[in-house]
Amino acid sequence: MADDESFAALAPPHTAAMLRVAAALVGLADAEDAAQEALTRAWQAWPTLRDPSALRPWLLQITVNVCRQWQRGGFGRRLRATLPLPEGENAALALLDADLGASDHTGSLDLRAAVNALDPVLRIVVALRYYGGMDATEIGAALDAPPATIRTRLRRALALLRDQLSTPE
Repeated sequence: MADDESFAALAPPHTAAMLRVAAALVGLADAEDAAQEALTRAWQAWPTLRDPSALRPWLLQITVNVCRQWQRGGFGRRLRATLPLPEGENAALALLDADLGASDHTGSLDLRAAVNALDPVLRIVVALRYYGGMDATEIGAALDAPPATIRTRLRRALALLRDQLSTPE
């Protein structure tokens, strides 16, 4: 389809979404590594992309696949458990583009824990919708599922998140 220069020109606008999806799926400690791995794989597979308008869903699907492998492989799991929460600009990666000065950090941590507690199928749909900015049709194309199925999974995930976040522990 295209050359390396066109990949270098077209991919950067989507890296923030890839990073947010990776942070939602593998955590902040591994998000940059997973997103970088996804970009590397996308660059290697660049000649196979037939439709440039499908670049964003294609990149996010590669990110999801890398994160699935990351979770199965246990990359850095022990290290993640001992690292402190990030501070500064990296702390906002999984906060849905929130303003750090105005955000409720406790609420963000509760939301992060609730999203992590979701079944992986539901977690991926939530991550792609709210962290990746994709709609049900794009998510369906990326996950090879009908948009109606994606909307159902999203409704189910949101109901579970509401229940979990509204119940005081």
